[in-house]
Amino acid sequence: MAHKKSNPRNLLVLPVHNENNQVAQVCKDLKVFLHTNRFTSVLVVDDGSTDGTPESFRRCLAGVSRTSVLALPDNGGKGRAIRIAFAKAKADFFVFMDGDLAYSFDHLQPMLAALEKHDMVIGSRSMAPQPQGGLPARRAFLGWAFNRLACLLLGFDYPDTQAGLKGFTRGGGQKLFSIQKLNDFAFDAELLYLAKKLGLSVGQIPAQVSGQHTYKTSQVKLLVDSLRCLMDFLLVRWWSATRAYNLP
Repeated sequence: MAHKKSNPRNLLVLPVHNENNQVAQVCKDLKVFLHTNRFTSVLVVDDGSTDGTPESFRRCLAGVSRTSVLALPDNGGKGRAIRIAFAKAKADFFVFMDGDLAYSFDHLQPMLAALEKHDMVIGSRSMAPQPQGGLPARRAFLGWAFNRLACLLLGFDYPDTQAGLKGFTRGGGQKLFSIQKLNDFAFDAELLYLAKKLGLSVGQIPAQVSGQHTYKTSQVKLLVDSLRCLMDFLLVRWWSATRAYNLP
């Protein structure tokens, strides 16, 4: 479990993919955030974008201290991007949040406070009031069903496993990312499964989606991704049963 440090170094990772139209606003918010958070560095990890996203971030953040951009050569999935980012991290606390800023930077301080007490902390949209209108009904239902399926198949109980806002202590993250395998959406649930298996402490904080955030994923893609995630859950159980994770 984490121990309090006087001036911990924090790394905030923003995974992005084809977000060129969001770069200007993200950089504007990022510069304001860094001005008042001098113990935090930011790493933008681009997952093989084809629209010039990493180049735009590099231009926009040129000369901005405590920022860097890592461009991966191909699109390998958010889970892989986060895993690669953690391998390069030297910070005491490691936090990732969706690169389109679905969650504001205001979530970082509650996240860091919770990481003083836990090995891993997850954002939970069920713990916070959401913008007027919230999720489209079918997307909300699929999200609920997906979460219940993850809890049922992987043996834990969290009201929200998929919010793109999670943090780790250095020690907790090393244990998890050294064995974590999935590359796509289900990697969040895999991390929670492994945390339980390793006996790590997991905390939760409220996660409020920005009122300006738009949901770009089509209903068809949601269904396909949900089926893919079901297969990934079964794969996690298979890896665990066959000791592919090398769990103690």
